[in-house]
Amino acid sequence: ETPHECTEMEAALLELDGGYADPTAANADLLEAARIHGAEVRFNAPIAGVRVDGDRILGVELADGGRIDAPIVINAAGPWCNRLNAYAGVATPWTLRPTRVQVAYRALTADVPGPIPVTVDASGGIYFRPEARGQQLLFGSVLEEDEQEPADPDNYKNVADPWFRELKVHALHHRIPSLPHRGSITGIAGLYTVNEQDVHPVVGPWGPDGWYLANGFSGHGFKLAPMIGSMVAQDLTGVRAPFDTDVPASFFAVDRAPLDVNQKSVLA
Repeated sequence: ETPHECTEMEAALLELDGGYADPTAANADLLEAARIHGAEVRFNAPIAGVRVDGDRILGVELADGGRIDAPIVINAAGPWCNRLNAYAGVATPWTLRPTRVQVAYRALTADVPGPIPVTVDASGGIYFRPEARGQQLLFGSVLEEDEQEPADPDNYKNVADPWFRELKVHALHHRIPSLPHRGSITGIAGLYTVNEQDVHPVVGPWGPDGWYLANGFSGHGFKLAPMIGSMVAQDLTGVRAPFDTDVPASFFAVDRAPLDVNQKSVLA
């Protein structure tokens, strides 16, 4: 039997407008929109270097020997951000840590009452929500101790560990007692980049003229992405659209003081 601690739920918050997105479909939509507006999207084109002339960015070198000339390069490389900063000769005052996180899945049978909302159980240290059009439950951890730093973002275990699946499913059963104790549990692991100082991103120019950072989203980058995109576009173009955010670019500036947060988790 897997050791675990049974905890009572201390508080609950129901957000009726809360929800989730299909990440594959969302990315497909973004790619289509970018191409419609003239962007060139390249896959399997890793960067092998950054071209700098004095204190000015000239572009990037690709691993296949090609290059892209650009007066502005935005480092939005997630867990690979430190590598690109090193190519550009850039050091930041922030500790941006590539971090391995895990998610598990199990079948959601018809005898479990629903609908099940998007749920965060801070007492049990988990979150869960429906998946696969209600045929599965997706569940994961909100605890900092369950995050793991990989040795190499290019080489890490991309399936969930048995201990993780077994421990978190116990917490899941405490919150959904009607969930049958049968069926296989699968899981995957991926990466995001944790900003150790305040688990919020650092966004803006830094280092050579033309080098721009958008790093350290700490697991909540998807929900911040529309605002960050708006901030970056306004900062680089000087143009503001009616739908743009009014949050100033300085809020996440690289030279800002760390934000005051009560806990350093994906929920920050």
